[in-house]
Amino acid sequence: MLILRHVGWRPLALVIALAGVTNPVSAQTTGPAQDVGDSIRDRFVAAVEACGTALSSTPGVVVDTSSSIDIHYSPDDRSIHLGRWADLDTDSRGVIEAWASKGTMGLSPEQMFSETFNSIMAPHELGHFLQDISGRSASLGMWDGELEANRIAVAFWAMQPGADGRVVERVGNITPLMDDVPDPVPAEEDPKAFFETHYDAFMRGEDGPLNPVTYSWFQARLLTTALEEPEAYPFCDLVQINQPL
Repeated sequence: MLILRHVGWRPLALVIALAGVTNPVSAQTTGPAQDVGDSIRDRFVAAVEACGTALSSTPGVVVDTSSSIDIHYSPDDRSIHLGRWADLDTDSRGVIEAWASKGTMGLSPEQMFSETFNSIMAPHELGHFLQDISGRSASLGMWDGELEANRIAVAFWAMQPGADGRVVERVGNITPLMDDVPDPVPAEEDPKAFFETHYDAFMRGEDGPLNPVTYSWFQARLLTTALEEPEAYPFCDLVQINQPL
């Protein structure tokens, strides 16, 4: 099962392989997921402003009551959309249970869901907010847009104190699920070109070399790439190239 509806920068690292097609959902306005999302958003906005950038609007945080795994940024409401473990269906929970069993931090499935989708990847979606308000999202290819959003997330977390700032450990906890997936790129092809060539067909739900599993493989690779180059992409440099229009 997977999300094939594409809204703005909807696809998230590792998510598309795990989620089910859903109808529009309602939203929660209180609870742990909302509190976590609000806290990360507030810290992210403060970090952006500390770089000398004044935001004309503040990104929203919406917790949807979706039965599938679906975190995304929507340019329609300029909000990041999170989810709740309590709302997930059996299939989605089963995926997270398998994921947690391969994690390195000893988290329960519910903790793994929260750590991944409502915490560590939230700044990734806030990165898409910056790309949106700067007008760059229309010109960035999917590869470059996703890689940059991962760089923003890694740079943001690296600045945080305590356990939140242990970004190497945290990323290492969520990527082992892809260790058993073979490299989908033919030896003679460029990974970026392969990804972008097959991306549109994948989003239309067509069979092809880019499928839910291989898409997640690419997203794990992009997240790992961002983790390996933090000194080359400081947070404020990434903010600077995404100045609001």
